[in-house]
Amino acid sequence: MFKNIIRIPGVKPIGSRLFSSYKPAYNGASTIGSILKESQSQQQNANPLSTIKKQQKKISSYVTLKYVLHCKFKKNNTFLTLTKVQMDENFEHNNPDLSYNDKVLYYLTLPQKVVYSQSTGAVGFRKAQRGEYEGGFQLTSYIFKYMKENRLLEDTKNLEIVVREFGKGRKAFFDALKGKEGSGIRECVTKMSDLTPIKFGGVRSPAKRRI
Repeated sequence: MFKNIIRIPGVKPIGSRLFSSYKPAYNGASTIGSILKESQSQQQNANPLSTIKKQQKKISSYVTLKYVLHCKFKKNNTFLTLTKVQMDENFEHNNPDLSYNDKVLYYLTLPQKVVYSQSTGAVGFRKAQRGEYEGGFQLTSYIFKYMKENRLLEDTKNLEIVVREFGKGRKAFFDALKGKEGSGIRECVTKMSDLTPIKFGGVRSPAKRRI
């Protein structure tokens, strides 16, 4: 196939002319690593603000605003969960680019961290006894004792109580809060709310068991 190519004397082939006119655009760089280093140095020189922002360390100092005691009184058990609401004092300093609405949204939706969570099984109740009055009372006094021993409410003295559903442990919880077990705790209660879901519409409920 290539035997019949006509070669004109004194004229270079097309391929040789193309490669002779080609010049590398690497500015003297011989390896790929050196090319990457040069590009990175050019970017740093072009954007000095990015390097300054990276050098600034984000310092977070969290402050506990309040404690929230979530109480769920189910038919067969009682669950108590203690959480704390924390706020970062340097949030605006660490995030100067955020808009006003983003900052407001942060303060309205502060995160809650679980401190302690237990059910009536932790205080020795088993099977059907977990849903009875005594189980809820013993669990409530146990949680209150834990809060006193660890001195959780000494700094904030701000406790919010959230209750759900209508098990037998509900009455036991309020009796313990009003009694001697709740001394030192009920003085710190600033808000109490009932978030029991109320059924409205929907499918028909199953019939209650008759004995």
